[in-house]
Amino acid sequence: MQILLTERRRSHILPGMIGLLRMCPAPCLCPWFLLVVLLVGVIAVQAQDVDPEKYDLSFAKAMSAFRKGDYEQAEGLFREALQAKPGDPDAGYYLGHSLLRSGKPDEAATVFRNMLERDPQSGRALLGLGITEYNRGRYEKALESLQAAEKLMPEDPLVHYYQGLAYHRLQSFEESRRRFSHAMTLSPDLAPSARYYSGVGYYRHGDLERARAEFEAVAQARPGTELARLAEEFLKLTREEKPVVEPKRWDLAFSTSFEYDSNVVLLPGGTQPPAGATGISQQQDYRTVLYGGGDYRFIQSETWVAGASYGVYQSFHHTLSNFDVQDHSPTAYIQRQFGQLRISAQYLFNYTEVGREPYLIAQTGQTFFTLAERGGGAFTQLQLRYQNKDFQDDRFPGNSARDGKNWLVGLSQYLLFANNTGHARAGYAFDTDRTGAGDPFVSGPFSNPPSDWAYKGHRVFAGLGLPPVWALRTDVAFDYYWQLYDNPNSLSSASGDFYRRRDEILSVSASMSRSLTKSLSLAFQYSYIRDQSNVQAFDWNRSIYSISLTGQF
Repeated sequence: MQILLTERRRSHILPGMIGLLRMCPAPCLCPWFLLVVLLVGVIAVQAQDVDPEKYDLSFAKAMSAFRKGDYEQAEGLFREALQAKPGDPDAGYYLGHSLLRSGKPDEAATVFRNMLERDPQSGRALLGLGITEYNRGRYEKALESLQAAEKLMPEDPLVHYYQGLAYHRLQSFEESRRRFSHAMTLSPDLAPSARYYSGVGYYRHGDLERARAEFEAVAQARPGTELARLAEEFLKLTREEKPVVEPKRWDLAFSTSFEYDSNVVLLPGGTQPPAGATGISQQQDYRTVLYGGGDYRFIQSETWVAGASYGVYQSFHHTLSNFDVQDHSPTAYIQRQFGQLRISAQYLFNYTEVGREPYLIAQTGQTFFTLAERGGGAFTQLQLRYQNKDFQDDRFPGNSARDGKNWLVGLSQYLLFANNTGHARAGYAFDTDRTGAGDPFVSGPFSNPPSDWAYKGHRVFAGLGLPPVWALRTDVAFDYYWQLYDNPNSLSSASGDFYRRRDEILSVSASMSRSLTKSLSLAFQYSYIRDQSNVQAFDWNRSIYSISLTGQF
Protein backbone atom coordinates (compact mmCIF):
# COMPACT_ATOMS: atom_id res chain seq x y z
CA MET A 1 0.00 0.00 0.00
CA GLN A 2 2.84 2.38 0.92
CA ILE A 3 4.55 1.67 -2.40
CA LEU A 4 1.29 2.32 -4.34
CA LEU A 5 0.77 5.64 -2.58
CA THR A 6 4.31 6.70 -3.45
CA GLU A 7 3.85 5.80 -7.09
CA ARG A 8 0.64 7.81 -7.22
CA ARG A 9 2.39 10.87 -5.81
CA ARG A 10 5.10 10.55 -8.41
CA SER A 11 2.46 10.27 -11.18
CA HIS A 12 1.04 13.63 -10.09
CA ILE A 13 4.46 15.31 -9.80
CA LEU A 14 6.05 14.20 -13.11
CA PRO A 15 3.48 15.87 -15.43
CA GLY A 16 4.02 19.12 -13.56
CA MET A 17 7.79 18.85 -14.00
CA ILE A 18 7.34 18.25 -17.78
CA GLY A 19 5.17 21.33 -17.95
CA LEU A 20 7.87 23.37 -16.26
CA LEU A 21 10.45 22.15 -18.77
CA ARG A 22 8.28 23.37 -21.64
CA MET A 23 8.42 26.81 -20.06
CA CYS A 24 12.23 26.90 -20.30
CA PRO A 25 13.05 30.35 -21.83
CA ALA A 26 16.30 29.31 -23.54
CA PRO A 27 17.54 25.91 -24.73
CA CYS A 28 21.07 26.59 -23.45
CA LEU A 29 19.77 27.04 -19.92
CA CYS A 30 17.55 23.98 -19.99
CA PRO A 31 20.10 21.53 -18.44
CA TRP A 32 20.55 23.76 -15.39
CA PHE A 33 16.84 24.45 -15.28
CA LEU A 34 16.22 20.70 -15.45
CA LEU A 35 18.59 20.06 -12.50
CA VAL A 36 16.78 22.60 -10.33
CA VAL A 37 13.44 21.14 -11.26
CA LEU A 38 14.63 17.63 -10.46
CA LEU A 39 15.90 18.72 -7.00
CA VAL A 40 12.61 20.40 -6.29
CA GLY A 41 10.86 17.26 -7.40
CA VAL A 42 12.90 15.02 -5.12
CA ILE A 43 12.20 17.29 -2.14
CA ALA A 44 8.53 17.28 -3.03
CA VAL A 45 8.48 13.47 -3.18
CA GLN A 46 10.24 13.22 0.19
CA ALA A 47 7.86 15.70 1.76
CA GLN A 48 4.89 13.79 0.43
CA ASP A 49 6.38 10.52 1.88
CA VAL A 50 5.15 11.74 5.28
CA ASP A 51 1.61 10.46 5.75
CA PRO A 52 0.19 12.58 8.60
CA GLU A 53 -3.13 10.76 8.70
CA LYS A 54 -1.53 7.34 9.02
CA TYR A 55 1.00 8.68 11.56
CA ASP A 56 -1.70 10.19 13.78
CA LEU A 57 -3.82 7.04 13.69
CA SER A 58 -0.91 4.63 14.32
CA PHE A 59 0.57 6.78 17.09
CA ALA A 60 -2.80 7.11 18.86
CA LYS A 61 -3.41 3.34 18.70
CA ALA A 62 0.16 2.67 19.87
CA MET A 63 -0.18 4.96 22.90
CA SER A 64 -3.46 3.27 23.82
CA ALA A 65 -1.81 -0.18 23.67
CA PHE A 66 1.20 1.16 25.62
CA ARG A 67 -1.02 2.48 28.44
CA LYS A 68 -2.85 -0.86 28.60
CA GLY A 69 0.47 -2.70 28.95
CA ASP A 70 0.20 -4.45 25.57
CA TYR A 71 3.78 -3.66 24.61
CA GLU A 72 4.02 -6.16 21.76
CA GLN A 73 1.11 -4.49 19.96
CA ALA A 74 2.45 -1.05 20.86
CA GLU A 75 5.80 -1.96 19.31
CA GLY A 76 4.23 -2.82 15.97
CA LEU A 77 2.07 0.33 15.93
CA PHE A 78 4.97 2.61 16.82
CA ARG A 79 6.94 1.08 13.95
CA GLU A 80 4.01 1.87 11.62
CA ALA A 81 4.03 5.44 12.94
CA LEU A 82 7.75 5.69 12.16
CA GLN A 83 7.13 4.43 8.63
CA ALA A 84 4.56 7.16 8.18
CA LYS A 85 6.87 9.77 9.72
CA PRO A 86 10.52 8.60 9.60
CA GLY A 87 12.76 9.86 12.41
CA ASP A 88 9.88 11.06 14.58
CA PRO A 89 11.35 11.46 18.11
CA ASP A 90 8.09 10.73 19.93
CA ALA A 91 7.43 7.46 18.12
CA GLY A 92 11.11 6.49 18.50
CA TYR A 93 11.11 7.23 22.23
CA TYR A 94 8.02 5.15 22.96
CA LEU A 95 9.15 2.38 20.62
CA GLY A 96 12.34 2.08 22.70
CA HIS A 97 10.31 1.83 25.92
CA SER A 98 7.93 -0.72 24.36
CA LEU A 99 10.90 -2.87 23.41
CA LEU A 100 12.40 -2.46 26.87
CA ARG A 101 9.18 -3.50 28.59
CA SER A 102 8.84 -6.45 26.21
CA GLY A 103 12.18 -7.78 27.41
CA LYS A 104 14.21 -6.64 24.40
CA PRO A 105 16.87 -4.35 25.91
CA ASP A 106 19.35 -4.75 23.05
CA GLU A 107 16.78 -3.58 20.48
CA ALA A 108 15.71 -0.76 22.79
CA ALA A 109 19.32 0.41 23.14
CA THR A 110 19.67 0.42 19.34
CA VAL A 111 16.56 2.62 19.00
CA PHE A 112 17.82 5.14 21.56
CA ARG A 113 21.30 5.23 20.00
CA ASN A 114 19.74 5.88 16.58
CA MET A 115 17.85 8.78 18.13
CA LEU A 116 21.14 10.15 19.48
CA GLU A 117 22.77 9.88 16.06
CA ARG A 118 19.98 11.99 14.57
CA ASP A 119 20.00 14.43 17.48
CA PRO A 120 23.03 14.35 19.84
CA GLN A 121 21.22 16.82 22.12
CA SER A 122 18.22 14.52 22.66
CA GLY A 123 17.78 14.34 26.41
CA ARG A 124 14.99 11.79 26.05
CA ALA A 125 17.26 9.47 24.06
CA LEU A 126 19.91 9.71 26.82
CA LEU A 127 17.22 9.07 29.44
CA GLY A 128 15.98 6.02 27.53
CA LEU A 129 19.52 4.71 27.15
CA GLY A 130 20.14 5.23 30.89
CA ILE A 131 16.94 3.33 31.79
CA THR A 132 17.97 0.54 29.41
CA GLU A 133 21.42 0.21 30.99
CA TYR A 134 19.81 0.19 34.45
CA ASN A 135 17.55 -2.70 33.44
CA ARG A 136 20.60 -4.53 32.09
CA GLY A 137 22.24 -4.22 35.51
CA ARG A 138 24.96 -1.88 34.22
CA TYR A 139 24.49 0.76 36.89
CA GLU A 140 27.68 2.76 36.28
CA LYS A 141 26.87 2.95 32.54
CA ALA A 142 23.32 3.95 33.40
CA LEU A 143 24.58 6.82 35.54
CA GLU A 144 26.77 8.10 32.69
CA SER A 145 23.75 8.43 30.36
CA LEU A 146 21.45 9.75 33.09
CA GLN A 147 23.93 12.41 34.19
CA ALA A 148 24.27 13.52 30.56
CA ALA A 149 20.47 13.63 30.30
CA GLU A 150 20.29 15.75 33.46
CA LYS A 151 22.37 18.47 31.81
CA LEU A 152 19.78 18.69 29.00
CA MET A 153 16.65 18.06 31.11
CA PRO A 154 17.45 19.13 34.68
CA GLU A 155 13.79 19.25 35.68
CA ASP A 156 12.75 15.85 34.34
CA PRO A 157 11.70 13.75 37.37
CA LEU A 158 12.52 10.41 35.70
CA VAL A 159 16.15 11.48 35.25
CA HIS A 160 16.52 11.91 39.02
CA TYR A 161 14.35 8.89 39.86
CA TYR A 162 16.45 6.46 37.81
CA GLN A 163 19.66 7.97 39.13
CA GLY A 164 18.27 7.24 42.59
CA LEU A 165 17.61 3.64 41.57
CA ALA A 166 21.13 3.24 40.13
CA TYR A 167 22.78 4.68 43.25
CA HIS A 168 20.55 2.43 45.37
CA ARG A 169 21.77 -0.66 43.49
CA LEU A 170 25.36 0.53 43.98
CA GLN A 171 24.59 0.85 47.71
CA SER A 172 25.27 4.59 47.71
CA PHE A 173 22.18 5.13 49.82
CA GLU A 174 22.95 8.71 50.82
CA GLU A 175 23.13 9.83 47.18
CA SER A 176 20.11 7.71 46.21
CA ARG A 177 17.94 9.37 48.88
CA ARG A 178 18.95 12.79 47.62
CA ARG A 179 17.94 11.86 44.08
CA PHE A 180 14.64 10.33 45.18
CA SER A 181 13.83 13.45 47.19
CA HIS A 182 14.40 15.65 44.12
CA ALA A 183 12.29 13.33 41.94
CA MET A 184 9.38 13.51 44.42
CA THR A 185 9.58 17.31 44.40
CA LEU A 186 9.32 17.38 40.61
CA SER A 187 6.62 14.69 40.34
CA PRO A 188 4.50 13.70 43.36
CA ASP A 189 3.32 10.64 41.39
CA LEU A 190 6.77 9.12 41.92
CA ALA A 191 6.61 9.65 45.69
CA PRO A 192 5.43 6.16 46.78
CA SER A 193 8.10 4.30 44.83
CA ALA A 194 10.81 6.83 45.70
CA ARG A 195 9.91 6.73 49.39
CA TYR A 196 9.97 2.94 49.36
CA TYR A 197 13.54 2.85 48.07
CA SER A 198 14.53 5.64 50.47
CA GLY A 199 13.14 3.50 53.27
CA VAL A 200 15.23 0.53 52.12
CA GLY A 201 18.29 2.78 52.14
CA TYR A 202 17.59 3.97 55.69
CA TYR A 203 17.01 0.37 56.77
CA ARG A 204 20.30 -0.82 55.27
CA HIS A 205 22.07 2.06 57.01
CA GLY A 206 20.54 1.09 60.35
CA ASP A 207 18.29 4.17 60.69
CA LEU A 208 15.14 2.24 61.63
CA GLU A 209 13.11 5.27 62.72
CA ARG A 210 13.39 7.05 59.37
CA ALA A 211 12.93 3.77 57.48
CA ARG A 212 9.71 3.14 59.40
CA ALA A 213 8.38 6.60 58.52
CA GLU A 214 9.04 6.03 54.80
CA PHE A 215 7.42 2.58 54.74
CA GLU A 216 4.35 3.81 56.62
CA ALA A 217 3.90 6.62 54.07
CA VAL A 218 4.11 4.09 51.19
CA ALA A 219 1.57 1.74 52.82
CA GLN A 220 -0.89 4.61 53.31
CA ALA A 221 -0.42 6.06 49.80
CA ARG A 222 -0.84 2.77 47.88
CA PRO A 223 -2.98 0.40 50.00
CA GLY A 224 -3.55 -3.02 48.50
CA THR A 225 -0.68 -2.77 45.99
CA GLU A 226 2.43 -4.94 45.75
CA LEU A 227 4.53 -1.92 46.77
CA ALA A 228 2.45 -1.51 49.92
CA ARG A 229 2.82 -5.21 50.71
CA LEU A 230 6.61 -4.97 50.45
CA ALA A 231 6.57 -1.85 52.65
CA GLU A 232 4.54 -3.75 55.27
CA GLU A 233 7.11 -6.55 55.26
CA PHE A 234 9.88 -4.04 55.96
CA LEU A 235 7.75 -2.44 58.67
CA LYS A 236 7.59 -5.79 60.44
CA LEU A 237 11.38 -6.02 60.30
CA THR A 238 11.82 -2.51 61.70
CA ARG A 239 9.52 -3.32 64.62
CA GLU A 240 11.34 -6.56 65.41
CA GLU A 241 14.83 -5.05 65.37
CA LYS A 242 16.38 -2.72 67.88
CA PRO A 243 17.51 0.67 66.57
CA VAL A 244 21.13 0.75 65.54
CA VAL A 245 23.13 3.52 67.12
CA GLU A 246 25.28 5.70 64.89
CA PRO A 247 28.66 4.06 64.26
CA LYS A 248 31.29 5.31 66.65
CA ARG A 249 33.91 7.67 65.27
CA TRP A 250 36.90 6.32 67.17
CA ASP A 251 38.87 3.10 67.54
CA LEU A 252 41.54 2.04 70.01
CA ALA A 253 43.91 -0.89 69.64
CA PHE A 254 46.79 -2.45 71.51
CA SER A 255 48.91 -5.56 71.26
CA THR A 256 51.61 -7.16 73.31
CA SER A 257 53.83 -9.93 71.95
CA PHE A 258 56.55 -12.20 73.19
CA GLU A 259 58.92 -13.34 70.45
CA TYR A 260 61.93 -15.57 69.90
CA ASP A 261 64.21 -14.52 67.02
CA SER A 262 66.93 -16.84 65.76
CA ASN A 263 68.86 -13.95 64.19
CA VAL A 264 68.03 -10.40 65.25
CA VAL A 265 68.06 -8.14 62.18
CA LEU A 266 67.34 -4.42 62.04
CA LEU A 267 64.38 -3.88 59.68
CA PRO A 268 62.40 -0.83 60.88
CA GLY A 269 59.79 0.36 58.41
CA GLY A 270 60.72 -2.41 55.98
CA THR A 271 64.10 -0.83 55.18
CA GLN A 272 67.14 -2.98 54.50
CA PRO A 273 69.51 -3.41 57.46
CA PRO A 274 72.94 -1.77 57.65
CA ALA A 275 75.73 -4.19 56.83
CA GLY A 276 77.67 -6.01 59.51
CA ALA A 277 76.90 -6.66 63.14
CA THR A 278 75.25 -3.24 63.64
CA GLY A 279 72.36 -4.28 61.37
CA ILE A 280 72.58 -8.10 61.21
CA SER A 281 73.48 -9.46 64.64
CA GLN A 282 73.86 -13.16 63.73
CA GLN A 283 72.67 -13.75 67.31
CA GLN A 284 69.48 -15.11 68.77
CA ASP A 285 67.42 -13.26 71.37
CA TYR A 286 64.03 -12.89 73.00
CA ARG A 287 62.06 -9.67 72.90
CA THR A 288 58.82 -8.12 74.04
CA VAL A 289 56.90 -6.00 71.55
CA LEU A 290 54.28 -3.43 72.55
CA TYR A 291 51.95 -1.48 70.27
CA GLY A 292 49.23 1.05 70.97
CA GLY A 293 47.19 3.18 68.60
CA GLY A 294 44.06 5.24 68.18
CA ASP A 295 41.97 6.49 65.29
CA TYR A 296 39.36 9.25 65.07
CA ARG A 297 37.13 9.99 62.05
CA PHE A 298 36.14 13.65 61.78
CA ILE A 299 33.90 12.89 58.80
CA GLN A 300 32.04 9.60 58.53
CA SER A 301 29.30 8.97 55.98
CA GLU A 302 28.45 6.48 53.25
CA THR A 303 30.48 8.42 50.70
CA TRP A 304 33.14 10.30 52.71
CA VAL A 305 35.50 9.31 55.52
CA ALA A 306 38.27 11.55 56.84
CA GLY A 307 40.28 11.19 60.00
CA ALA A 308 43.63 10.88 61.76
CA SER A 309 45.43 8.17 63.70
CA TYR A 310 48.49 7.74 65.85
CA GLY A 311 50.47 4.61 66.64
CA VAL A 312 53.48 3.76 68.81
CA TYR A 313 55.62 0.63 68.42
CA GLN A 314 58.28 -0.43 70.94
CA SER A 315 60.46 -3.53 71.11
CA PHE A 316 62.62 -4.56 74.08
CA HIS A 317 65.30 -7.22 73.55
CA HIS A 318 66.48 -9.37 76.40
CA THR A 319 70.21 -8.91 75.66
CA LEU A 320 70.61 -7.02 72.36
CA SER A 321 69.24 -3.69 73.55
CA ASN A 322 71.04 -1.88 70.72
CA PHE A 323 68.40 -3.43 68.44
CA ASP A 324 65.44 -2.03 70.40
CA VAL A 325 63.15 -0.12 68.04
CA GLN A 326 60.70 2.66 68.83
CA ASP A 327 58.49 4.08 66.07
CA HIS A 328 55.93 6.90 66.14
CA SER A 329 53.52 7.08 63.21
CA PRO A 330 50.90 9.86 63.04
CA THR A 331 48.66 9.55 59.98
CA ALA A 332 46.00 11.63 58.23
CA TYR A 333 43.66 10.14 55.64
CA ILE A 334 40.61 10.79 53.48
CA GLN A 335 38.39 8.36 51.61
CA ARG A 336 35.67 8.75 48.95
CA GLN A 337 33.22 6.11 47.75
CA PHE A 338 32.04 6.15 44.12
CA GLY A 339 29.64 3.24 43.80
CA GLN A 340 31.82 0.13 43.60
CA LEU A 341 35.03 2.20 43.61
CA ARG A 342 36.69 3.51 46.77
CA ILE A 343 39.57 5.99 46.58
CA SER A 344 41.63 6.71 49.69
CA ALA A 345 44.65 8.93 50.23
CA GLN A 346 47.01 8.90 53.24
CA TYR A 347 49.87 10.92 54.62
CA LEU A 348 52.16 9.13 57.10
CA PHE A 349 55.00 10.49 59.20
CA ASN A 350 57.42 8.07 60.83
CA TYR A 351 60.02 8.89 63.45
CA THR A 352 62.13 5.82 64.28
CA GLU A 353 64.75 5.29 66.97
CA VAL A 354 67.09 2.31 67.25
CA GLY A 355 68.85 1.67 70.55
CA ARG A 356 67.29 4.95 71.79
CA GLU A 357 69.09 6.93 69.10
CA PRO A 358 67.50 8.57 66.01
CA TYR A 359 67.60 6.24 63.01
CA LEU A 360 65.03 7.31 60.36
CA ILE A 361 62.56 10.09 59.62
CA ALA A 362 60.21 9.16 56.78
CA GLN A 363 57.31 10.94 55.13
CA THR A 364 54.96 8.93 52.94
CA GLY A 365 52.04 9.79 50.69
CA GLN A 366 50.02 6.98 49.19
CA THR A 367 46.75 6.45 47.35
CA PHE A 368 44.63 3.31 47.07
CA PHE A 369 42.03 2.60 44.40
CA THR A 370 39.82 -0.31 45.50
CA LEU A 371 37.24 -1.70 43.07
CA ALA A 372 34.71 -4.17 44.49
CA GLU A 373 33.02 -6.57 42.13
CA ARG A 374 29.24 -6.69 42.11
CA GLY A 375 28.03 -9.08 44.80
CA GLY A 376 31.04 -8.39 47.03
CA GLY A 377 32.84 -11.65 46.23
CA ALA A 378 36.10 -10.05 45.14
CA PHE A 379 37.91 -6.76 44.93
CA THR A 380 41.00 -5.36 43.22
CA GLN A 381 43.32 -2.76 44.72
CA LEU A 382 45.84 -0.45 43.06
CA GLN A 383 48.44 1.24 45.29
CA LEU A 384 50.58 4.27 44.42
CA ARG A 385 53.18 5.44 46.95
CA TYR A 386 55.86 8.08 47.32
CA GLN A 387 58.22 8.08 50.31
CA ASN A 388 61.00 10.43 51.37
CA LYS A 389 63.55 8.81 53.70
CA ASP A 390 65.95 10.81 55.87
CA PHE A 391 68.37 8.46 57.66
CA GLN A 392 70.20 9.66 60.77
CA ASP A 393 73.90 9.05 61.39
CA ASP A 394 74.02 9.02 65.24
CA ARG A 395 74.73 5.32 65.96
CA PHE A 396 75.34 4.40 62.31
CA PRO A 397 78.15 6.42 60.70
CA GLY A 398 77.41 7.04 57.02
CA ASN A 399 73.76 6.07 57.44
CA SER A 400 72.66 9.34 55.81
CA ALA A 401 74.16 8.08 52.53
CA ARG A 402 70.91 6.12 52.24
CA ASP A 403 68.80 9.29 52.13
CA GLY A 404 66.54 9.14 49.13
CA LYS A 405 63.12 8.74 47.64
CA ASN A 406 61.09 5.62 47.03
CA TRP A 407 58.32 5.17 44.45
CA LEU A 408 56.01 2.16 44.45
CA VAL A 409 53.12 0.88 42.34
CA GLY A 410 51.32 -2.31 43.26
CA LEU A 411 48.26 -4.31 42.23
CA SER A 412 46.45 -6.81 44.46
CA GLN A 413 43.49 -9.13 43.96
CA TYR A 414 41.33 -10.50 46.80
CA LEU A 415 38.77 -13.29 46.46
CA LEU A 416 36.28 -13.93 49.28
CA PHE A 417 34.60 -17.28 49.93
CA ALA A 418 32.64 -19.20 52.56
CA ASN A 419 30.27 -16.26 53.15
CA ASN A 420 33.23 -13.89 53.34
CA THR A 421 34.80 -15.77 56.26
CA GLY A 422 37.75 -16.84 54.10
CA HIS A 423 39.81 -15.14 51.44
CA ALA A 424 42.64 -15.65 48.97
CA ARG A 425 44.98 -12.83 47.96
CA ALA A 426 47.76 -12.30 45.45
CA GLY A 427 49.59 -9.35 44.00
CA TYR A 428 52.64 -7.71 42.48
CA ALA A 429 54.51 -4.52 43.34
CA PHE A 430 57.35 -2.61 41.75
CA ASP A 431 59.37 -0.09 43.76
CA THR A 432 62.60 1.83 43.35
CA ASP A 433 64.91 3.71 45.72
CA ARG A 434 66.84 6.70 44.39
CA THR A 435 69.69 7.37 46.81
CA GLY A 436 73.34 8.28 47.20
CA ALA A 437 75.35 10.46 44.84
CA GLY A 438 72.61 10.75 42.23
CA ASP A 439 73.25 9.38 38.74
CA PRO A 440 73.65 5.59 39.14
CA PHE A 441 75.78 5.41 35.98
CA VAL A 442 78.54 7.60 37.42
CA SER A 443 78.22 6.80 41.13
CA GLY A 444 80.58 4.16 42.39
CA PRO A 445 81.57 2.53 45.64
CA PHE A 446 84.06 5.31 46.42
CA SER A 447 81.83 8.28 45.54
CA ASN A 448 80.93 10.66 48.32
CA PRO A 449 78.46 9.61 49.60
CA PRO A 450 78.36 6.05 48.26
CA SER A 451 75.42 4.99 46.18
CA ASP A 452 75.19 1.44 47.50
CA TRP A 453 71.47 1.68 48.21
CA ALA A 454 69.79 2.66 44.93
CA TYR A 455 67.78 -0.28 43.62
CA LYS A 456 64.77 -1.49 41.65
CA GLY A 457 62.61 -4.14 43.29
CA HIS A 458 59.99 -6.64 42.13
CA ARG A 459 57.71 -8.26 44.68
CA VAL A 460 55.12 -11.01 44.29
CA PHE A 461 53.00 -12.23 47.17
CA ALA A 462 50.11 -14.54 47.91
CA GLY A 463 48.13 -15.54 50.95
CA LEU A 464 45.18 -17.56 52.15
CA GLY A 465 42.90 -16.88 55.11
CA LEU A 466 40.80 -19.92 55.99
CA PRO A 467 37.31 -19.89 57.52
CA PRO A 468 37.27 -20.59 61.28
CA VAL A 469 37.57 -24.21 62.36
CA TRP A 470 36.76 -24.83 66.04
CA ALA A 471 36.88 -21.03 66.43
CA LEU A 472 40.48 -20.96 65.17
CA ARG A 473 41.43 -18.76 62.22
CA THR A 474 44.41 -19.82 60.11
CA ASP A 475 46.37 -17.64 57.72
CA VAL A 476 49.35 -18.51 55.52
CA ALA A 477 51.41 -16.08 53.44
CA PHE A 478 54.20 -16.18 50.89
CA ASP A 479 56.35 -13.25 49.72
CA TYR A 480 59.20 -13.11 47.20
CA TYR A 481 61.14 -9.85 46.78
CA TRP A 482 63.86 -9.46 44.14
CA GLN A 483 66.09 -6.39 44.55
CA LEU A 484 68.45 -5.31 41.77
CA TYR A 485 70.91 -2.65 42.95
CA ASP A 486 72.13 -0.07 40.46
CA ASN A 487 75.80 0.26 41.36
CA PRO A 488 78.84 -1.79 42.35
CA ASN A 489 78.63 -2.32 46.08
CA SER A 490 81.42 -0.99 48.27
CA LEU A 491 81.44 -4.24 50.32
CA SER A 492 81.25 -6.62 47.36
CA SER A 493 85.02 -7.21 47.13
CA ALA A 494 88.20 -6.78 49.09
CA SER A 495 90.40 -7.00 45.98
CA GLY A 496 88.97 -4.02 44.11
CA ASP A 497 86.78 -6.05 41.73
CA PHE A 498 83.43 -4.59 42.75
CA TYR A 499 80.10 -5.82 41.44
CA ARG A 500 76.40 -4.97 41.74
CA ARG A 501 74.44 -6.35 44.64
CA ARG A 502 71.50 -8.73 44.01
CA ASP A 503 69.12 -9.82 46.79
CA GLU A 504 66.40 -12.48 46.69
CA ILE A 505 64.27 -12.24 49.82
CA LEU A 506 61.86 -15.08 50.55
CA SER A 507 59.33 -14.84 53.38
CA VAL A 508 56.81 -17.44 54.50
CA SER A 509 54.56 -17.25 57.53
CA ALA A 510 51.68 -19.07 59.18
CA SER A 511 49.46 -17.94 62.02
CA MET A 512 46.52 -19.19 64.06
CA SER A 513 44.29 -16.91 66.09
CA ARG A 514 41.25 -17.21 68.32
CA SER A 515 38.89 -14.64 69.79
CA LEU A 516 38.83 -14.68 73.57
CA THR A 517 36.17 -12.02 74.02
CA LYS A 518 34.43 -9.50 71.80
CA SER A 519 37.52 -7.27 72.01
CA LEU A 520 40.44 -9.60 72.75
CA SER A 521 42.15 -12.24 70.61
CA LEU A 522 45.19 -14.48 70.97
CA ALA A 523 47.49 -15.43 68.07
CA PHE A 524 50.48 -17.73 67.43
CA GLN A 525 52.72 -17.03 64.45
CA TYR A 526 55.80 -18.50 62.79
CA SER A 527 57.81 -16.59 60.16
CA TYR A 528 60.84 -17.57 58.15
CA ILE A 529 62.83 -14.99 56.17
CA ARG A 530 65.78 -15.72 53.89
CA ASP A 531 67.75 -12.90 52.27
CA GLN A 532 70.02 -14.57 49.74
CA SER A 533 72.46 -11.86 48.67
CA ASN A 534 75.49 -12.09 46.40
CA VAL A 535 77.25 -9.72 48.84
CA GLN A 536 78.14 -11.77 51.91
CA ALA A 537 77.70 -8.86 54.33
CA PHE A 538 73.99 -8.78 53.51
CA ASP A 539 73.28 -12.51 53.38
CA TRP A 540 71.18 -13.77 56.27
CA ASN A 541 68.18 -15.82 57.41
CA ARG A 542 66.01 -15.88 60.50
CA SER A 543 63.08 -17.68 62.13
CA ILE A 544 60.65 -15.87 64.41
CA TYR A 545 58.17 -17.51 66.81
CA SER A 546 55.65 -15.24 68.52
CA ILE A 547 52.56 -15.23 70.70
CA SER A 548 50.43 -12.08 70.74
CA LEU A 549 47.48 -10.71 72.68
CA THR A 550 45.52 -8.08 70.74
CA GLY A 551 42.71 -5.81 71.85
CA GLN A 552 40.40 -3.66 69.72
CA PHE A 553 37.86 -1.25 71.11
